[in-house]
Amino acid sequence: MEEHFTPAGLVAALREAVEHGAMPRPGTAVPVARALEQLAEGLAPIAAPDMVCVMVGAPGVSMTFPGFDGLRRGWEDWGETFGELDLLVDDIVEVPAGALVLTRQVGVTRHGGIRMEQDSAMLLRLRNGRVEAIEFHLDAALARRTGDEPTSS
Repeated sequence: MEEHFTPAGLVAALREAVEHGAMPRPGTAVPVARALEQLAEGLAPIAAPDMVCVMVGAPGVSMTFPGFDGLRRGWEDWGETFGELDLLVDDIVEVPAGALVLTRQVGVTRHGGIRMEQDSAMLLRLRNGRVEAIEFHLDAALARRTGDEPTSS
């Protein structure tokens, strides 16, 4: 991947990663731990040194974790409710802030074995051509509105 991205360039690189098998094809369920490792491996070369992971549950309700270790900790915190949790990518779209990856989370709760499916989204926010934040949103519409606000370059 090149070193500095525009939103269009980031989306193109993500779509190319899908074509080359570095990222799962749309609709393919991937266990969250494997998806996070693929994400960290793919984004590490283009991440800002102060990159953060932001877990957004609802408007005004979020937790921020520093770096790729924070990415894993944020998902461990979220995923502790589930015995099984998979991510599915549905689409990748350009937004002024970077790239919006529309996803679904499919899981089975640890207690009670209840199957749940939740539309969600991952916003890859750019600053100065590098990924400054990986935001996971349970509300895909909120993620899109957030992504429609450009970041400083």
